Amino acid sequence: MTFRDRWGRRRAAWLNAGWLLGTAAVVMAPSPLHAHAQGLQTSGAAGSGQVATAPFLQGTVWAQVAARHGLDPVLLYGVALKESRRRAGARRSAPWPYTLRGPDGPQFYRSRAEAEQALRRLTARHPPLAIDVGLMQVNLHWHGHKVADPVQLLEARTNLEIAAGILAEAIASAPGDLELGVGRYHHWKDAAVARAYGRGVLRMVRAMSSGRE
Repeated sequence: MTFRDRWGRRRAAWLNAGWLLGTAAVVMAPSPLHAHAQGLQTSGAAGSGQVATAPFLQGTVWAQVAARHGLDPVLLYGVALKESRRRAGARRSAPWPYTLRGPDGPQFYRSRAEAEQALRRLTARHPPLAIDVGLMQVNLHWHGHKVADPVQLLEARTNLEIAAGILAEAIASAPGDLELGVGRYHHWKDAAVARAYGRGVLRMVRAMSSGRE
């Protein structure tokens, strides 16, 4: 079975089940909790943050945040999959807001309360550079100052807002080269590492977008 076939089945299952991101908008839900984003573009010049908007994200928190930062929501979602993907059932996966990464690697927690306790332990034991938080794995050393308390990064919308700004800046740094721009979200200085990351994200984005209705 190809990635595209697997993605089609996952998306259909999500749409039927309505996966929750904590108390935020439903990632794949038919009835998002927040107002629809306005003025989304579905295409753009090469190197911009526009790819090809997938209908399953329209009206969700992903679309709203992406629109404010000039990004396509499917690209934002693709980065989230790369950063915090967790199994969500048989042959299904989704970005998970209660994801932490420390020196021992990624850890997924069932609730925000559990993740908050774990984050407190991490920050007490390790330097901020070693800690990434939430849906988009925002690093505390570089971006922790953007919130009053690191636990705020476990809230889906807050995490996405900060990460979307980082992603938009990274893309803008490489005009006409979306692969490198997306990759700089992960690693700014090493172009080879950045490109490998960008290729992986864009591969998922193309697979999701090619199955749009």
